[in-house]
Amino acid sequence: MENSNRLHYFDNYLDDEDVYSALEKYWIDMFFMLLHKENIDGRDWICPYYNTTFSNGKKMMDGNPIFSAKSKEKNKIIKIIQESSKNGTLFSYWINSSMDNSQNELVIVCTLNNNNLEKIKEIIISWIKGNLKDTK
Repeated sequence: MENSNRLHYFDNYLDDEDVYSALEKYWIDMFFMLLHKENIDGRDWICPYYNTTFSNGKKMMDGNPIFSAKSKEKNKIIKIIQESSKNGTLFSYWINSSMDNSQNELVIVCTLNNNNLEKIKEIIISWIKGNLKDTK
């Protein structure tokens, strides 16, 4: 239950830059703890991968993406788009592939809650290990 209360801290992430920054850090920390738990080398990953700031340095703060990472070795990208919990409970994912298959991107769209977080962790690890089937 403590983790659930902790997630509620992020409810107003779209309106508060400090909360938004804390949420970005939360996703990064979760990702690298997950890699560590699975004995996957975190040094292979560029994180964040996508630029989420304007040219003046101000954060875009739209949650698209709230998290991104790219494996230099496997050329795999992870992109998490977080939606406001005001939109209900959302969760979906798919894999974008380039025509020459030189780049694969796992895209996850979700609201942040404990149930989705567990699914996200499972999907990320399955995808990194090459065991994830596309939902398209």
